[in-house]
Amino acid sequence: MKVPKDAKAQLERLLGRFIRHIPDSPEYHNRLIEELEIILKLRFVDYFLTICDVLTLTDDITHMTRGSAGSSLVCYLLGITDVDPIRWQIPVARFLNPLRDDLPDVDIDFPHWQQTAVMQRIFDKWPGYSARISNYVTYKERGARREAARRLGASGKLPRNFKYEDLDIDKEEAMRIERKLIGKKKAISKHCGGVLVFKHKLPKSLVNADNQILLDKNEVEDLEHLKIDILANRGLSQLLEIDPETPLEAYPEQDYETEQLLCSGNVIGVTQAESPAMRRLFRAIQPKSKSDCVFATALIRPVATTGRQKAAFFQDWTEQRLEDTIVYEDDAIRKIAKLIDCDMYEADMYRRAFAKRDEERVMQFMERMGDSERKEEIINELYGLGNFGLCRAHAVNLGRLIWALAYQKAHNPKEFWRAALKHCQGSWRRWVHKTEAKLAGWDLRELGYPNGITESPQTQYKRYGYWTQPEFMPNMFVQETWGDRVNFAGLVANGRVFRGAEGKYITFVTLGINNGEYVDVTIKRPFSYRDHDVVVGSGRVRYNNGSQYIDCVDAQGYRLEKYVN
Repeated sequence: MKVPKDAKAQLERLLGRFIRHIPDSPEYHNRLIEELEIILKLRFVDYFLTICDVLTLTDDITHMTRGSAGSSLVCYLLGITDVDPIRWQIPVARFLNPLRDDLPDVDIDFPHWQQTAVMQRIFDKWPGYSARISNYVTYKERGARREAARRLGASGKLPRNFKYEDLDIDKEEAMRIERKLIGKKKAISKHCGGVLVFKHKLPKSLVNADNQILLDKNEVEDLEHLKIDILANRGLSQLLEIDPETPLEAYPEQDYETEQLLCSGNVIGVTQAESPAMRRLFRAIQPKSKSDCVFATALIRPVATTGRQKAAFFQDWTEQRLEDTIVYEDDAIRKIAKLIDCDMYEADMYRRAFAKRDEERVMQFMERMGDSERKEEIINELYGLGNFGLCRAHAVNLGRLIWALAYQKAHNPKEFWRAALKHCQGSWRRWVHKTEAKLAGWDLRELGYPNGITESPQTQYKRYGYWTQPEFMPNMFVQETWGDRVNFAGLVANGRVFRGAEGKYITFVTLGINNGEYVDVTIKRPFSYRDHDVVVGSGRVRYNNGSQYIDCVDAQGYRLEKYVN
């Protein structure tokens, strides 16, 4: 490669920080040259070296990258990421692009309990030159409406969906204030993990005593300051609590017990994979390997099934007919490059245009695409990138973490649940994780939970949200009546109210009916499951993509003490 004279010293500094040897392969060598040329051209060497300095400061703390940094071979060779982009077939354009002049994002996950310590080490290393960035909390429509009402004299607790005409205030003036407030700053908080390192001393007027600078991420990017996201990851905390020695890449690509656990949807307690939606997804795709688990982390996002029926998508998955389907953002880059015969970097600019709804650039793409029978379908698919698309590098890291946690749950269930009770904070009701831990062999008193063994399960549930006895709560069941009809009563484990097409609501509730046994129920109306402990009703048994659920005909909610009595 040709290196400008003024860049040779910087290149040597960068190469000197490599901790991995590059494989002797033309594919690796060509990719390395490609990335180094971009880094030198855009003068990003100092950025990568600073990230290396941060990781040197924290070399006693396990980390993993989040986002697109795993797309870079340079990041892999520097030890910033453990994802080999050649092995995972990830293009670099999503991370490094010579057509963009903004710094690439490097997001680093640490165990959540050590995030503050990592930040403090950075502040100590670069005192006066480093700070945590701010997050501006702005008024949204609902908050602006409440503030407008209060400014005009409304007092007391306002109903959730109040109307101005129901209050003794000037409606027109309230609407004027509301419109003015929307988008305005409401408060300033700390960013979840963004840390910047300045080349020059920070202006004291912008930094408070807690090393927080009064700039948000957009202002930092506009000023071209170096920003690194130091993030907290409870899944990583959970895994290290169980096994601090085994790195993610060392877990086997295939394992029968882990496969069976995932295929059955038995992922409660697996941080970032335990939601009811993920449980159904695993049953649908029947993952057989770590790579399949990586794939699943992208499938849960809406992009992969945009404009398609999910049943058809899963059928294509099982029959391996997904070559032309956009699952990852990187797939969109390849597809765009193929459609208009451009390189990956230009294709990534069009991908960004679709994700950000840049209509001018989208029109350019459509003109270059020409006539095609599938033009409208393709455009709609690319617009789906705005629906929380996921780059493959991020999916690889997240999928490997989920696979490792599932492996530990399959092979080491008791220690898995000790760690899950400490670190896993999902949407399940408190009793669910406690019950699963009991099934894994724990007496909750051994783990320091209140000794309520002399109290009834109902009394403990009311006091603590769980109970210590091994038996499940009585009188929970699913009972066949005739045909596919059933009656049911179950303890609320999870739920979500979803607003679908045309403003119609549907409520998804997961109920516990026995130890380790759950049933999904759909209620075709808004249902206040949060206000109830038990749901009783009837419905029809249905099947969808490998999962059984009850399509509810009628449902009533009760507090546990009223249901039992």
